[in-house]
Amino acid sequence: MTTIQPRSGEGVIVTTIRLPVALRNEVKIQAIRMGRSFNTHVAMILAEAAGEDLGGHAPAAGKAQEMNQQEAQHHAAE
Repeated sequence: MTTIQPRSGEGVIVTTIRLPVALRNEVKIQAIRMGRSFNTHVAMILAEAAGEDLGGHAPAAGKAQEMNQQEAQHHAAE
């Protein structure tokens, strides 16, 4: 299993988030399919959404970065 953060210690906070049951269940299923803990999967989804470079551990993160670069080039050409 790939983890992106330690369980506790420096640089990690514990927070609570309210989710609809159906969303939580879908994310939990995705995490299981990816071989990740629920926490790691949610952290990776949030990091990807924030544009954080995950070092290739999340294929969608690389794709999003590539799309952002293409969009930036498109806007620069305008």
